[in-house]
Amino acid sequence: MAEGYVQHQKKQADKIIRITERLYMERGMEGFTIGDIADGAEITRATVYNYFSCKEDILWAIFFGKMDGLLLRLNEKFKDANTTFERLRAYAEANYEYYNEDPTFAIFFDLFHTIFATANAKPEDFWDNPYNTSNWRPGKTIRMFTEHFHDGSVKADLDPDSTVVSYYYAFLGTVSFTFKNKDELSKFYGLDYLKVARTQIEWILQSIKA
Repeated sequence: MAEGYVQHQKKQADKIIRITERLYMERGMEGFTIGDIADGAEITRATVYNYFSCKEDILWAIFFGKMDGLLLRLNEKFKDANTTFERLRAYAEANYEYYNEDPTFAIFFDLFHTIFATANAKPEDFWDNPYNTSNWRPGKTIRMFTEHFHDGSVKADLDPDSTVVSYYYAFLGTVSFTFKNKDELSKFYGLDYLKVARTQIEWILQSIKA
């Protein structure tokens, strides 16, 4: 009986998350309400509030789920990445795989970045969220690269923090922009957006390689 109830709760929460993601991608943050989520999930507003306190909480749950998928791939890629340069390339490869599997990630993160920017202001217990199964924290991705940065694989005059942050934002911006223009890239040039993104990111990687 208890197990069945837990499964029911999980299905309800998953449905709320799924409907919210669709509405968010279609309308943006201000374009839908808790009532719209309830209608889409065929439940009451009160039921939505049983699981989440507001729209932002649901969006963080979506973000955590996507980051879990990405970090799983990244950890797998890191097993064969022994240098800073190899880890930076592994980060790109993990992202390419994930974007291929979940093409919505680029658009979601592009929309979510204003909420994401508030991460450093969150209290520590916020990150104990049950949806944050990979224990993601602000700066976690950056620290994966800045620790032991100067190992001879990248140029010696590079500052670890500014280099990694610049690479991180350049990567996100490149993939997001090419994804949003993927139809034009295919129609006018016969190119896949990830191939275009790979080429641009490779230019960046080669510019920092020792």
